[in-house]
Amino acid sequence: MSRNVLIRFVPPASIKVKTGKATTHVREWDGEKMAAFLQEGLEIWAGDKYPDFEMRVAVSRQAEIRFENWKPEKKEAEELRAEIGEEISQVMEGIEPEDYLSE
Repeated sequence: MSRNVLIRFVPPASIKVKTGKATTHVREWDGEKMAAFLQEGLEIWAGDKYPDFEMRVAVSRQAEIRFENWKPEKKEAEELRAEIGEEISQVMEGIEPEDYLSE
């Protein structure tokens, strides 16, 4: 039986770009595209290290890593969350902002 891990991903805040003395342009992040990139990267990592994990990334308003259909012990859950968090950071370093920002 696979172990489901749900990662609730919060896209970064919008970026305000000054276009003139009194005008700004707001650029939004494509949260769904970023979540897909993150899921792909996490699946590659988990495929080697945790082949029984099924990773799912969803755009959310609150960041969270949840274990579904199983409940690891508290210490194991903390360690897994920390390890997954570190891997999220590694994967997100590969983001090219211009590919994920609106015009």
